[in-house]
Amino acid sequence: MIRVTVELVSAVQPSRSRILGVAEIANVGGDARLGDYTVELVSGATKELWRSGVVRGFPRLVRGPWDLLYCALAATVGDRNRRGRSSAGPGPGANRTAG
Repeated sequence: MIRVTVELVSAVQPSRSRILGVAEIANVGGDARLGDYTVELVSGATKELWRSGVVRGFPRLVRGPWDLLYCALAATVGDRNRRGRSSAGPGPGANRTAG
């Protein structure tokens, strides 16, 4: 499993840091070349499931963990944040489909 934690860290008082959310990406199948994953996004404050989804057919030999995270977010959150998006986009190596 891959766990990604989003944490707000205070520059003034690091001890007052708090977790905003957690993404858990679990390998549930596929083969050596293509992987299938379940995704769960959990709220940091309530620790409740916020969104869940699936990434199918992820090319694990040619894409890296950031590509998998991108696909996991696309599968759960989608393209809901059009405003504020960087003009640079996801980069040249990103897998733009969620499976």
